Amino acid sequence: MDFNILAQSFLTVISAIIGAATIFLIKLNHEKLCTLISFSAGGLFGAAIFSLIPESLGPLSSIEIGIGILSGYGLFWLLTKYYSHVCPACSASHFDERTAKKFSEIVRSLLIALSIHSFLDGVAISTDQVHKHLFSTTIFIAILSHKLPEGLALASMMYSASYPKSKILIYVLVVEMTTIFGAIAGSLVLKYYVSQVLLGIVMSHIAGGFIFLALHAVLGEMLKNHTKLVITAFSSGLVIILAISKFVH
Repeated sequence: MDFNILAQSFLTVISAIIGAATIFLIKLNHEKLCTLISFSAGGLFGAAIFSLIPESLGPLSSIEIGIGILSGYGLFWLLTKYYSHVCPACSASHFDERTAKKFSEIVRSLLIALSIHSFLDGVAISTDQVHKHLFSTTIFIAILSHKLPEGLALASMMYSASYPKSKILIYVLVVEMTTIFGAIAGSLVLKYYVSQVLLGIVMSHIAGGFIFLALHAVLGEMLKNHTKLVITAFSSGLVIILAISKFVH
């Protein structure tokens, strides 16, 4: 198990906890939430476009990459449509009283869906250093930036549904710890069963999930609220990931 992978996954959990704790300290309005979520969505989209997909181009054909992307996108779409929102931070509009009250009724399904999401985040982190020439900081930075609004969203819903503060932090910690488990599992699998094809499949699949999360975060907000703000924040996250990607490579 690579120490750097473990450290990166641990830092993403800390980011989520900080986001969760923020809800007890400051009052965030819809506009600020929209900015934060849109920025992190741009980071995820940038990681998919500038890091994960290009790294998959070597071992896989364009058709195979397309299938991988569709599989990742389709997994999150199915979970969101037929089970529960896989990402509570994927729209600032989710922060309303109706959602908060409904959360108390669907807490188990939402936490399970978010755990799957976080586990795949960990797997994505594990791909960074399977081979030194494939190392990319962009995936880690994108996930790190997304974890803060993710923890904030989860805590906000639970807080509005009258969960005690201690229980909120415990729930967020338990759910986000699956990121570390995903990093460990991904690292072990890719270490002992590593091949360029397998790595390409994993990265293209994760890219599809990132694209779903990014689009799901911004499309609704662009149509309903703050179009210019969403585009600006999303573009900022995208450009930063592009710059990091170019610098690292």
